[in-house]
Amino acid sequence: MLTFDDALAQVLHGTAQVLADNGFAAVVPEGTKKGERPTQKNGDETFVDFVGDKGQVRLSFADNKAVLLLAAADENGEVPELKAASTNFFDPESFDERDIKSLCNEINDTIASKFGETKAKAKNAKMPTPVSRSAAKAGAQSYDANTLANRLVAVYPELKAPYHENYERYGEFLAEEFFTQYATERIIGTLREGNKQTLSKLFRILNDIYENGTNDTQSLIAVTILGEMQNDPALLGTAQDYMCEDMSETVVLVNKFLASPAGQRAKKKMLDPPPYKPKKQKKPSAFAQALAGGGQGMPPTM
Repeated sequence: MLTFDDALAQVLHGTAQVLADNGFAAVVPEGTKKGERPTQKNGDETFVDFVGDKGQVRLSFADNKAVLLLAAADENGEVPELKAASTNFFDPESFDERDIKSLCNEINDTIASKFGETKAKAKNAKMPTPVSRSAAKAGAQSYDANTLANRLVAVYPELKAPYHENYERYGEFLAEEFFTQYATERIIGTLREGNKQTLSKLFRILNDIYENGTNDTQSLIAVTILGEMQNDPALLGTAQDYMCEDMSETVVLVNKFLASPAGQRAKKKMLDPPPYKPKKQKKPSAFAQALAGGGQGMPPTM
């Protein structure tokens, strides 16, 4: 657990080298005392600006988000309006040093891909922006699968690479593949290990996103992820200590169903669907054949 000031200091320290390498220096607001961080405020937003010959960089922090905004100078040295280049989950209360390092790596990679001379821009696909906590709480937006994945990267930094590769490979985020192949295994592993600190951090995310997520996202959590507990009493017991009430009821029912014969059949059918069999064409009746032949052979009308 970190204070906001501590987390901010670590982010600034972790990104200082790439900013310096690309010729950026912090903008020091008027009245800033020696030794103070060059932060600026705009309502609930705290930000730090950096400028150089290549353009402008802003690190912005608000609503549990760390937003990196960039503007590249044109050939005449004119700097356009800043635009968001990456948005990441930022929660000092649940972050540790690994989370800060993961965030700094993301910021550094994005800055280097935009302004660096050695990295190809094409390799850094722009990820979709996660739904902010404030927007979800206000009911303006509901959490989606991408937001869930983005939040989980803070708990499991090793998921960062497959998370980005998923989007780069398909041009969109394919949640089922990411969770079934990578994330679910880590989450079930956390339940087996029983580390209270990690479990608290994990379920703080899962509960929030389940309660304020889309139906598809709720299904992803209850079935694709926590359904993999396979009705194990020990795992369910651990999970129930941390799950919110609504999610707990659903997850227990899902696990019971998946463990039942009907659930096993449904799961098997989903994983190994039967081969497609085209419908047999019915042989046309004599009446239909007669109609197709223009009425020839039909009995005369009276």
